Amino acid sequence: MIGIFWDCDGTIMDTERLYAYAWQTHLKQFGLNISEEEIRQFVGVDDRIVHSFYSDSVDLDDFNNTMLSLGKIIQESLSNKIIYDDAKILLNQIHDLDIKQACVSASPQGLLHKKLQEVKIENLFNFIIGGDMVNRNKPYPDIYNKAIENMQTTKNIIIEDSPTGIQSGKKSNTYVLAVNRGIFSKDQLSEADLVVEKLSLGIINKILETL
Repeated sequence: MIGIFWDCDGTIMDTERLYAYAWQTHLKQFGLNISEEEIRQFVGVDDRIVHSFYSDSVDLDDFNNTMLSLGKIIQESLSNKIIYDDAKILLNQIHDLDIKQACVSASPQGLLHKKLQEVKIENLFNFIIGGDMVNRNKPYPDIYNKAIENMQTTKNIIIEDSPTGIQSGKKSNTYVLAVNRGIFSKDQLSEADLVVEKLSLGIINKILETL
């Protein structure tokens, strides 16, 4: 049985810059001004790590309240235009073929559901899991291992866009397809089994022939 496992931020949605904006906006309330370049070092990283890092500088609310604040900022900025066209087309094509799909994100489960609901693609997934549902988030393999176990699939492809996500996928001993969204260099994405500039069903079918 085939399983396609999607990262969310940067892979399905153009939210990497939105994520940076949310952290910038939230931290300003505590008198801390950070650049987009600084926050981008945390792309694909567990939000608990980001929260811990900035808690050393300012007196942040607890993790859950911070995530609620970030979620509100992100939700207010979301629109259908934030979905990458190639991801939206491929998601629907795979769904129409009755192939199982999962969304596997480092973001907390509650925030992940809100994002997927807002852009009306939540129903395309058989399983959705956020980073707070495992003890060790990406770059550890736990989140992908749990998703694969839940889906009970045997021919699996992970679709990622960041080095952290790629590491997580490879450590789960799964084929990783990386899409270059222009955030990371080709060198940074080189651990993936294949790097493409655009996602398509043809690419998925060719990979499946090799598995």
